[in-house]
Amino acid sequence: MLDRSNDVDRIALIEALNVMDPALGTALDPIAELTAFSFGVPIAWVSILDADHQHIISRVGLAISRTERHASICARVLGSNTVMQVADLRQDPRFADNPLVTGPEQLRFYAGAPLVTKAGVALGTLCIMDRTPRQLSAEEQLQLQTLSRVVVAQMELKMSLGRREQISGLPNRHQFQADLNALARHADARAFTAVVLDVFDLQSANDAGQALGMKPVETLLRQAALRVQDVLRDLAQVYHIGVTRFAFLLADHSHEQTEALLDRLRIRMRRPLMAGSIPMSPQFHAGVCDFVSVPEQTGDLVRKCLVAMHHAIQTDACLCWYSQERDDALRRRYRLASDAGRGLAQHQFSLVYQPRVDLITGLPVSAEALLRWTHPMLGPVSPGEFIPVLERTALMPAISRWVIDHALAQAAQWQKIVPGFSLSLNLSPRDFDDQRVWSVLSERLQAHGLAPGLIEIEITEGQWLNHHPAALPQLREMAAAGVRIAIDDFGSGYSNFGYLSEVPISHIKIDQTLVTGLARSRTARLKVEAIIKLARQLGYRTVAEGVENEAELSLLRLWGCDEAQGYHLARPMHPDAVLHLVSACRAGPLPDAG
Repeated sequence: MLDRSNDVDRIALIEALNVMDPALGTALDPIAELTAFSFGVPIAWVSILDADHQHIISRVGLAISRTERHASICARVLGSNTVMQVADLRQDPRFADNPLVTGPEQLRFYAGAPLVTKAGVALGTLCIMDRTPRQLSAEEQLQLQTLSRVVVAQMELKMSLGRREQISGLPNRHQFQADLNALARHADARAFTAVVLDVFDLQSANDAGQALGMKPVETLLRQAALRVQDVLRDLAQVYHIGVTRFAFLLADHSHEQTEALLDRLRIRMRRPLMAGSIPMSPQFHAGVCDFVSVPEQTGDLVRKCLVAMHHAIQTDACLCWYSQERDDALRRRYRLASDAGRGLAQHQFSLVYQPRVDLITGLPVSAEALLRWTHPMLGPVSPGEFIPVLERTALMPAISRWVIDHALAQAAQWQKIVPGFSLSLNLSPRDFDDQRVWSVLSERLQAHGLAPGLIEIEITEGQWLNHHPAALPQLREMAAAGVRIAIDDFGSGYSNFGYLSEVPISHIKIDQTLVTGLARSRTARLKVEAIIKLARQLGYRTVAEGVENEAELSLLRLWGCDEAQGYHLARPMHPDAVLHLVSACRAGPLPDAG
């Protein structure tokens, strides 16, 4: 009768230890050779038994790599803690008909010792065989058992080399995932909580490594690992799954218990650690996710914890629980980023134009080119959603070049009917990375026969200019050629007139968050009026964005704002509609817009 009582545990361990790796068999070959030599037998092998087969992963004297489990002599050894030997296989009714006995090999003697792991699970056997009957003495049986333990130790050592983080000595991410898979395979479905911690800002750790060398940083990480282990002692196995990240599992913990434990851990972890002679304060951000020990939930668990942990980092929270809604939004952003290149090639992008009105003459004087994306599966995607996503990808310059070419072609068409009507283009900080944005713009202006003075480039205000050394020289070249430079969204964040002296701007666009609702907010009125007056004194023209009613428009005129755009004046529209509006306004009074 074959022993199958531990099949689930055995199969889980076979997967966790990766014992089918050919490299392990190569490492075990010297032990198989030593075993055959020690006992003076022609055949020795190391075999692993799963649910259906016996796999010979190392062998001497017999060129077999796999047999059916029901035909395996070694399968009989699994239920025993001692050596099983058969003096004469031909005389034993259990094995007399075995192909290894009746076939060309004509085997007569067998002895096998189980390969029992520290967890008490027998994975297979170390066995010896001969073509003549014989009997092992008690000392020889002990020797075979000793060699079987050497095999198990070599297995565990070999497999642990790629499963341990060298700095902390803790199991690594590969082992964490392997243990999750094993948990899902052999445990009843139970409720668990997974936690992933980030205990140091990676950039700070890199900076410390550059300043102090890696040894102090490694010491920091070892100290952090010891603190995590100390708090979780007898509660959970700690894994070191990233440079500054640790993970562990909690069984049968409520949210309140989990949060209380993490609060204790946070207090312990935030105490300063010494890097050389410099005290450093660890950070503490945890991503937490409940799950049930089934394969459908364990396979994606690490990613879910990382989603929660990154949200904790972004919001500077100690911990965040996994949110399906947040995950869906992240996946959507990833899909937009990955689909944008295809979308550009398949003409999913288009341009609309929002006119801008001179508040003295009441005439439309320019239009801002606005990018739109109709995704084949997601439908129309708001630029407020996809632009920030694309700005973090390498595709943004290509999209900007597409916008430049198509918008300039449209501006050239307008010049034939409404000469002097100008075009406003938005450029992203990413567009200045390759240092070619001005050369591209200049070449396309020449190709379309447009004077640089007909074009305005809008850039967002902010400190990004300090991190793009190529931006200022290119902006100065544009301005020197006659291109107008506008600061977009002024008042939404950085809002510092001081740095504007470095940028050759001509226009300041006041952010719509200040303009919309202007008539109802005294604070907004004070800010906008001050911006307009100071900008005029400094020689800049002002443009108000987001004008939605006549009351706002009246106040802007009163304060001397130069231009305005918004739904009250004109919505983003097709280029033909822009042409119709401009032509009509130049021919008579400005019609109502909606």
